[in-house]
Amino acid sequence: MAKNSKEKQKEYEENRRGKRSRNFNVICYPGDLPHNWANLLDETRIRWVEGPLHDRDVFSAEDEAENADHKAGEFKKPHKHNLLMFENLKTVDWVKNFLGDIFGRSDTGSVVGVLTPQICGDRSGSVRYMAHMDNPTKAQYNFEDIIGHNGADPLDIVRFNASETLHKMILIEKYIEEHDIRELCDLSAQIREDHIDWYQIVTTRNTVYFNAFIRSYRHKARKYDALQKALAEGLAYIDEETGEIVFRSERGENND
Repeated sequence: MAKNSKEKQKEYEENRRGKRSRNFNVICYPGDLPHNWANLLDETRIRWVEGPLHDRDVFSAEDEAENADHKAGEFKKPHKHNLLMFENLKTVDWVKNFLGDIFGRSDTGSVVGVLTPQICGDRSGSVRYMAHMDNPTKAQYNFEDIIGHNGADPLDIVRFNASETLHKMILIEKYIEEHDIRELCDLSAQIREDHIDWYQIVTTRNTVYFNAFIRSYRHKARKYDALQKALAEGLAYIDEETGEIVFRSERGENND
């Protein structure tokens, strides 16, 4: 018999328990934790990232299909997505005990106010998810509300890997061409609100490249503009045999 999603998740968690990592995703419910829960975690001296309060998330139809109590469209319990980063390799059980010592345990042995930690395979993706940056259909949260603790820097963590960066650089180039952007300041103004991920790529590591790309595009665009003007004014024409654009001065022609 095929396994349902809950059985698959249980199997997944059991398989992951024996594995080790330095990075773990942890969902917590601040309403169930001590008011100073963040300070308690700070005192451990580990680097960690605290996500904004997700108080506008709603259950989906898929959530309801998995659990009838999670009615589609209803608000989820306010929670936070956090990323814990340890210096040494840890297991899920170790992290669970670590958090249990800080926040306490329920009668069933679970950590109070905290879901079972999950190994994080992509720190950048985890931090981006805190603001739903790549999930436009979900409630959007401000990246500025993501807080780094004990030296953790969300902006540094959210940098893309090589393939992701390349893909987004291509999208930025297409955006420049489609919107006829001819100055770096215009690109910055247009993307810093709606495309914070692009903005980071342009301003942190690739400013020189995009400045050169825009300068090259501007030069090409001006040549195109001048050519169109020449065609419109009869100073150039398209050779019907070769398809080339010929300026009349090149063949000693004039407009008479």
